[in-house]
Amino acid sequence: MVGEPLHAYGDPVLSAFNLDFFNAGRRQRVALGAGWNVRFESVPPVRGFRWNKGDRSFPGWYYTVTTGGHVGYESWLERDRLILLDFASDVVGIASQPFWLHWRDGEERRRHAPDYFVRLADGRSRVVDVRAEDQVDERTAEAFAATERACSAVGWEFVHVGVPDPVFMANVRWLARYRHERCGRAAGVAERLLEVFRRPGPLRMGAEEAGDVLGVLPVLFHLLWTGALRADLGGALLGSDTVVQTSDGMAVGPMRESQGHGLLRPRLGTRGEGSQMRRLSRPAAIGVGERVRFGGQVRAVLAVSAQVVTLSAEGGSPREIPLAMLLGDESFEVLSSRVRMPLPPVSLLEALPEHAREKALWWEGHILEVLHGTDPAAAGEDAGPRPEYDPARHSLTARERAKAAELTAAGYRVSVSTIGNFRRRYQIEGLLGLADRRPVRKKPQFGKVDDAVVEAMRKALKEGEDDSTRTGTYIIWRTSEILQEAGEEGQEVELPSQATLYRLLAKLSQGNPISGTARNRRSRAHGAKAPFGQWTVFAPGEVVQIDSTPLDVLVRLDDGVVGKVELTGMIDVATRTVTAAVLRPSTKSVDASVLLARTVTPELMRPGWADALRMSRSVLPYRRLLNIDERLEHAAAKPVIVPEMIVCDHGMVFISRNFKASCRFLEIDFQPTHKASPFQKGHVEKMLDSVGTVFAQFVAGYTGRSTDHRGRNLDKQSLWSLPELQELLDEWLVATWQNREHDGLRDPLHPGRSFTPNEKYAALVEACGYVSVALSAEDYIELLPSVWRAVNDYGIRIKRRTYDGPGLIRRQHSGVMEKKGLWEIHHDPYDISRIWVRNHHGDGEWIEATWKHLRHTPVPFGDLAWDHAAQGLPEGTEAEIAEAAAALLTRAHAGPGGTNAKPRKRSRRDKQVAARTKAALPVAIPPPVPNTAPDPEPPQPEEEEPLAKVIPLGLFDPLADPWKTR
Repeated sequence: MVGEPLHAYGDPVLSAFNLDFFNAGRRQRVALGAGWNVRFESVPPVRGFRWNKGDRSFPGWYYTVTTGGHVGYESWLERDRLILLDFASDVVGIASQPFWLHWRDGEERRRHAPDYFVRLADGRSRVVDVRAEDQVDERTAEAFAATERACSAVGWEFVHVGVPDPVFMANVRWLARYRHERCGRAAGVAERLLEVFRRPGPLRMGAEEAGDVLGVLPVLFHLLWTGALRADLGGALLGSDTVVQTSDGMAVGPMRESQGHGLLRPRLGTRGEGSQMRRLSRPAAIGVGERVRFGGQVRAVLAVSAQVVTLSAEGGSPREIPLAMLLGDESFEVLSSRVRMPLPPVSLLEALPEHAREKALWWEGHILEVLHGTDPAAAGEDAGPRPEYDPARHSLTARERAKAAELTAAGYRVSVSTIGNFRRRYQIEGLLGLADRRPVRKKPQFGKVDDAVVEAMRKALKEGEDDSTRTGTYIIWRTSEILQEAGEEGQEVELPSQATLYRLLAKLSQGNPISGTARNRRSRAHGAKAPFGQWTVFAPGEVVQIDSTPLDVLVRLDDGVVGKVELTGMIDVATRTVTAAVLRPSTKSVDASVLLARTVTPELMRPGWADALRMSRSVLPYRRLLNIDERLEHAAAKPVIVPEMIVCDHGMVFISRNFKASCRFLEIDFQPTHKASPFQKGHVEKMLDSVGTVFAQFVAGYTGRSTDHRGRNLDKQSLWSLPELQELLDEWLVATWQNREHDGLRDPLHPGRSFTPNEKYAALVEACGYVSVALSAEDYIELLPSVWRAVNDYGIRIKRRTYDGPGLIRRQHSGVMEKKGLWEIHHDPYDISRIWVRNHHGDGEWIEATWKHLRHTPVPFGDLAWDHAAQGLPEGTEAEIAEAAAALLTRAHAGPGGTNAKPRKRSRRDKQVAARTKAALPVAIPPPVPNTAPDPEPPQPEEEEPLAKVIPLGLFDPLADPWKTR
């Protein structure tokens, strides 16, 4: 709450400044003396973030373990400072843009919003402004000074921080990936590490001594983050040889603040004009024949060795001077140096005609003789100069006169000034200065066309960037209209001929032709204006991008309706792994949240998948990972990647409160891109485009990317249903995408070798370790989409399916007035077998209700379907994977029912299994499979064979204990 005015100080500053902030959801503005005791570390930001196209900064939200939630930043420099604040052990609270500080500067009203408000463990308050030193202009400095005066009046600390030390920041940024509590959860590992590093030792060696590095490294890095272990984070980048010891040893991090690596002070001498690095320069080169100033006298250099320089002396013998003494003399200066010709620009010389090069080489020999007395190409090494060209006997001017006379006598009309001009050009430009460059002389880009005409046509092209495609005739007409409008303002310009205008149009539209598609024209016009940057990612999950796009395939939706679906996918930038991908009629925020749940859960093998697709038979370190995460026992060959940062666009699905809440729940940083800048998440854009070509074109009902590419009577083909197409996509991602080499995964040291996503993950996990995120029952259910329904006598009805359970509270008001007494229900869109109802009359626990027809229609992944469809393979090889991928595409192209081949006659058991299998939707995240198979049913006559035993849906069991050890 806002306290009483602070009268004890009697400082006029307290009334000269006002604080504008949010308090309990309400906007307040009070004097500084009345609002100093507000807990600003808990207030929301006073201003929103902006992602305007072309902005240089990237706002976003960083999950801090200090606050247990997202804290905003307006640039990645602020994000780095936020990471350092989260790393500091004495920081207990952080708020971004906590308040507006208002004051008057003469007659002008000023305001400033500090970047962060920090609460320290001892109760002190600190206001932090983040700005690079070279970005602080006069007005910004005035705002910082005013903020410092206000903070001083109420007892707050104020600091302005700039760019942190790059090595220290890179190490802390790496450790920040392991700041989460889940990274230190492995039982007994932390104790072994503390015991190993009681004596300082190398990082990698100590990790191997404590156990398997896949499980030990995350715990080790987590202990370095918390301070239980210590290492020198400012000397060099963390590596295998970094010395690590327990916290009672070497001081790093906050304790090294006095040495320049502090969390709130920039390292001295690393930026600005006062940097020592900027004052260093190479000494001038010294060679024989040069004249230098030493000891107040001008001397000639007679000899140079590695340690001694021999200088001449007037009226005495030569003197040997140590090189260190010579360079250390304050009066030392190189006064003249030998003439050194510049290197010839070979590419320009090659562009000259042959006769021009031969003439330039002919002139070079004569000019060298004028300069040095001999022509190296014509005379031998020991040949001396001719008398008229001896530099010791004749001046440069005399030698030039001699050369002019010689060439004139030989039949060449050359004057002394011509020789002088050629000599000077040779000394400046080298051989190219002697060449006739008229054949390669640059011409004006647009010839003799007036600049006003060029600008008018550029304006006409600019206007058509977002319009429909038009021909060149329209652009030329529009150019003349623009010129006429300029002529009315007194700038009359004559329009050139039609042929000239068309040539000008071809030059201005080169690379983006006006006859191209409107989509390509917009993409090029609104693309990146600066060179593309690159995500510096070194670990799986460090940056994960998400996006949605329509899939160019027709599917059969509910009630037999034919339509298209949207593909929503996530890709890991470091390994190019598609961590999760789902198909929905229209993507909603709840679907994106379920996608997050799928990406942290293993992809289990499905009935009918080739055995070569198992993780146990892939390049992934299956056995070692299984010791850390038991959920991988029956997993397919696709790694489980926990996102650290989600990069998305500004679609309503991704910037919704629901999706941001899911990211906060899973402790994931949230980074939107700039608006209208799809290239900033180019990896997921490329992935979605690849799925649309590499996979979708093989599927029955493929429509092509536009109406120009669409076939006829597609809706009459045998189309897949949405669940069936999802099943095909999941299998294709495991069989093809994860085993497909990517150009973006090339080794810089061996550029001829490209890696698959699985191979890249196997390499990176050795340096990063593996951390599993096992969702508890409540965790998984909370991430599911919710609806509000009434509970009737027959149960609950959702999408024409009735659910019932023994614990339901029927025909009663839930107590939630905003929802008119309805009950909150969460359901899995990929699992129709059951739902969960929140008990509003209790403590909010979940009541499970199952589908009424579940006992009559077994789920698709029961043991009966598995045993009937699965076929064992002796060994997983690349050939088997390729065969499985080819069979998948053949099956996808044939459509349901296999219209390309005559179906074989199925037995009664085949029909029974098929009917039971396709009755329910496939599930995305299977539960752990028990070690023991259920007892087989006793054999009975075929006509009396009972229905198969009903088995719960298989992807994920929310009621199972994820940490239970079998």
